[in-house]
Amino acid sequence: MSPAPGPMRTTWIATGVSVVAGVVAVSVLLSVPVPTGRTTPEPLVRATPSATSTPLVDQPWYRTSLPVDGDLVSIGAHTVGHVTVTRTGEQAIRVTITGFDTDLAEADMRVQLTGGDVVPAGRRAEWIPLGDPVEVGVISHDATGAVIDVRVPQILPPAVHSLLVLDWNTATIMGGAELLPAR
Repeated sequence: MSPAPGPMRTTWIATGVSVVAGVVAVSVLLSVPVPTGRTTPEPLVRATPSATSTPLVDQPWYRTSLPVDGDLVSIGAHTVGHVTVTRTGEQAIRVTITGFDTDLAEADMRVQLTGGDVVPAGRRAEWIPLGDPVEVGVISHDATGAVIDVRVPQILPPAVHSLLVLDWNTATIMGGAELLPAR
């Protein structure tokens, strides 16, 4: 094949040189450092979240909602005290009960965290169940408080709204606390 005649050949060469010049210009622009220290500019708005960030929606309750606290109120028998739930590590929470008092003085009490709600109902409160409560510890029958460390919080309900105190022998709910963000 013979080369194209004069003006046509010049057009082809000019077009080729323009394309090569454009590629070189784009390459130079992309290699210029930007203020972030990267060689490629970052978009002003990301279309999708980065692979390293995890949305809060996917995080478990014990990582996103603590600390919480609430006052123990009577449900099945006179029961008072204050409850605080805090995160003590990447995979651990602590339940602290202070000022605890109840009419039951003969048996230990079970402590459960639950997705249900403790709602005032006259002089006493009412527990509205939701899901299965998870037993996390025990309060001695003569104790005025307790510190319970939960080292496997993954066993807890997806969202914990309340703490319950139950009679060890009969599983009667003695009292409960609605857990709200700590002030």
